[in-house]
Amino acid sequence: MKIAFDLRRIGNPGIGRYMKCLAEAITAQAPENEYLLILPPEGSDLVHAPEAAKICPRLKYYSLREQVELPRILSRHKVDLLHSPHFLLPLLRSCPAVATIHDVIYLTCPQDLPSRAGRLYYRAMMNACARMATRIITDSEHSKSEIVRYLRADPERIDVIYPGVDPGFEPVTDAVQLAAVRSRFGIHREFILCVGIYKLRKNHAGLLRAFQRCLANDMRAQLVIAGPMAEGEAVLRRLAAELGVAEHVVFTGFVNDADLGALYSAARICVCPSLYEGFGFTVLEAMACGAPVVCSRATSLPEVAGNPALYFDPHDPEEMASQLLRVFSDAALRSALIEQGWHNLQRFNWAETARLTLAVYHQALRLPIPKAVYA
Repeated sequence: MKIAFDLRRIGNPGIGRYMKCLAEAITAQAPENEYLLILPPEGSDLVHAPEAAKICPRLKYYSLREQVELPRILSRHKVDLLHSPHFLLPLLRSCPAVATIHDVIYLTCPQDLPSRAGRLYYRAMMNACARMATRIITDSEHSKSEIVRYLRADPERIDVIYPGVDPGFEPVTDAVQLAAVRSRFGIHREFILCVGIYKLRKNHAGLLRAFQRCLANDMRAQLVIAGPMAEGEAVLRRLAAELGVAEHVVFTGFVNDADLGALYSAARICVCPSLYEGFGFTVLEAMACGAPVVCSRATSLPEVAGNPALYFDPHDPEEMASQLLRVFSDAALRSALIEQGWHNLQRFNWAETARLTLAVYHQALRLPIPKAVYA
C-alpha cells in the first residue's frame, strides 16, 4: 500500500514533533509499504525516512489552493491512503483518509484564537474532517469525548492512540552542559520550570500568582518560563512586576531541544498549570528527563501524567502554591515522583504508536490486519 503523510506543519512546535516521530516510526516499522511525505519548502531534512519519497510543494496551510493541489498530488502519485496528522483534509480526494484530531481547543477555548474569521474557518474544517475522515485518531480518551461532544463524530470511527515521547529527551548529567544552560538563561539558584507557548489556557498568570505565594512562604527559587511568548511576554512581565516577583522570573523565549532537555534535567520541579490540554507532551518530556512533575488536574492531564504527579486545581493559586512548596522542600517525595515517572513513561512509546496506527490504516482500507500488528 502507498501511504501519504501531510507533514507541511512539521516545523511547528508540538504538532511538528508528533508528525516527525510518527512518520519516522511508521516508515521504519513497516518498510514493505511505499510512503510519500508531503513537506514544507526546504523541509526535506526535517524527517529521517530514507526510503520514503519526499515532495515539498509551496502550499500554504489553510488556503484554497491546497484544496485543489493536494487531490492532484494524491492522484498523480497513486496514493492509497492519506494520513493528515493534523485535522485538515482535502474536501475532494481520490483515496480514503485518516486524520489525527489532537483536541478541540479552539472550540472550548475560543479566546486562544482571537480572529473571528479564524474561529469560523477552524470550526468549518474541524466539522468537515469529523464527517469526511475514514477514521479519526486522537491522543487521549478526554479528547475523544470532546470530539464526540463538539463535533458529533461517531465514536466508533475514533481510535485513541497515545503518542510517544521524543527519544531525544533523556536526563542530562553533564555538569558543564547544565552549568552552561543555567548561565545562558541567567538562572543562579534552584528553579521551577514551566514549558509552553503563551496562550491564556496555559495559565501562566495563575502560575505567577502561585509563585508569589511560594516566595512569601520562604521558598528561595526562580521561576523559569520557557517557550515563545510573543506579545504575551510583555503581559506576563507586567503582572510579575505588579506581584513583586519580577526579579525572580526568567523568560527564556524559544529553547532548542538540547537546551530544553538540560533545563528539564536541572529543574527542581516541572509544573504544568494549564486549564486545558488535549494531551500534554511537556509532562512526559519532564519525566523522561528525570524531573518531578506538579500538574493541573484539568482535562487530559491526569490521564497522561498518571500517579507520578502531584495535582492541583489550576483555578486555585493557593493549592498550586501548596503543592509546589511541598515538592520543592521534600527530597524524598521528589525522588519518589521521579522513580514513578520512569514507570509511567512505559505507556508512551513511538513503536507502539506506530503499530496501532498501522492497524487503523488497514481498517480504513478494509484490509486484513497483519499478525505483526497484533503482536
